[in-house]
Amino acid sequence: MFENGLHTIGRCFLLIISCLFVNCFLVRGQSEAQISQYMFGFETFNPASIAENDEINIFGLQRLQWIGMPNAPQTTFFAANMPLKLSGKVHNAGLIFYNDKAGIFSTQSVNMQYAYKFRLGEGSLSFGGNIGFVNQTIHGDSVRDVASDYHNIQGDGKIPSQSVNAMAVDFSCGAWYNAKNWYAGVSMLHVFEPTFQLDDNIESFIGRVFYLTGGCEMPLINERFRFYPSFLYKTDFISFQAEIDARLEMDKKYWGGIGWRYQDAVILFLGINLSNGLSGGYAFDLPTSKFIVNSAGSHELFLRFSFKLGTKKLNKYKSVRVL
Repeated sequence: MFENGLHTIGRCFLLIISCLFVNCFLVRGQSEAQISQYMFGFETFNPASIAENDEINIFGLQRLQWIGMPNAPQTTFFAANMPLKLSGKVHNAGLIFYNDKAGIFSTQSVNMQYAYKFRLGEGSLSFGGNIGFVNQTIHGDSVRDVASDYHNIQGDGKIPSQSVNAMAVDFSCGAWYNAKNWYAGVSMLHVFEPTFQLDDNIESFIGRVFYLTGGCEMPLINERFRFYPSFLYKTDFISFQAEIDARLEMDKKYWGGIGWRYQDAVILFLGINLSNGLSGGYAFDLPTSKFIVNSAGSHELFLRFSFKLGTKKLNKYKSVRVL
């Protein structure tokens, strides 16, 4: 088992390195909302992963990015999903809400999620999709008017003088494979690139974003500990982000880890599995780019509650003294 874990980790890191070299000449930047503890919230970017544990899941995440910078991004996710077995087949369904604020832009979306799961080889394969609505707002009344001899925003028809918003239909899809001690997934968000006609002069859109992720569980000599390496790669085909992480879990209850996001940040995270399916975690991002001059880092918290539906069995007593 130990050797199998080593081979699995080797395959994971080869894939990471390949992704980095394929895109070594691209410009780097953030396109979609950033999440450091992605390994606990796959449903935020891959609908095929919902209810993969065959349980009802309730998930919430709050992220405050680049503390100290004016109008820095703030992101909220809330999701709920569950398995539905119909005619011997496994269908997973869920709902996810997303709210992101960055600068003068804010985006909210509500999506229904669905995934179809079946056995394949040593594990299970799922295909899934999101469909729902996304709303985008430009807070034109929050634009800073900076004095300049080269540009006057007061006369710029492309900058609204007040808040404007529009709504569009959105669709995302993904695939997810889960085996005994490893997993992998691919997904595409905003497949049809929703477009927003904010007013007569302003049009905006959200571009497609491709995700690739994978990880494994590696048992150690001391059975109290488990080692979980993972990676996340995403691109909007203009810029990209790549991240590798390593998490150590003790007694299936406490964990801590470290990650590295290419040309962006070092990530420290820790968490705990509480009783009755409740778990929570915290992550801190320390910028390694020029953002470190103006930012005290990023903070992220998540909570997850997972449980199975079932009827509680009542103990029966013959004694009339126990009612």
